[in-house]
Amino acid sequence: MKIENGNNYLELEVSLEEDETLPSYGDAYVIISVNSNGFSGKNDLWVSAEGLQEFCASLVKLEKERIGEATLSSISPGELDLKIYSVDSLGHLAVAGTTGYEVTNMHHSLTFGFEFEGSQLVKAVALPWVKRNAA
Repeated sequence: MKIENGNNYLELEVSLEEDETLPSYGDAYVIISVNSNGFSGKNDLWVSAEGLQEFCASLVKLEKERIGEATLSSISPGELDLKIYSVDSLGHLAVAGTTGYEVTNMHHSLTFGFEFEGSQLVKAVALPWVKRNAA
């Protein structure tokens, strides 16, 4: 999934755990890349199956109604807090969040946010992993 506005972008690569014998079955390994107003970062993390399903269902609803929000958080606190939301009654959309991780007892993070065109949300909800988890 890629959402962008000029030089600003958010990209999510999502890989679902397909091995039913593992306790992480259904969870998703996510790689996030962000560039927001000159600040950039990349992180990899895990998202729970339930969290991904709620995010995808909310994303589909947001695309249809253009009101509300879709949120996604990592299993480990502080690695990802993402919100895609409607900013006004006209259906304008924005993305905001933080991503970070611990390195040698220091927390490194990026806070980001920007508006984007609604047509990008139409493309996002058509992605196979979104459709599969929204059902």
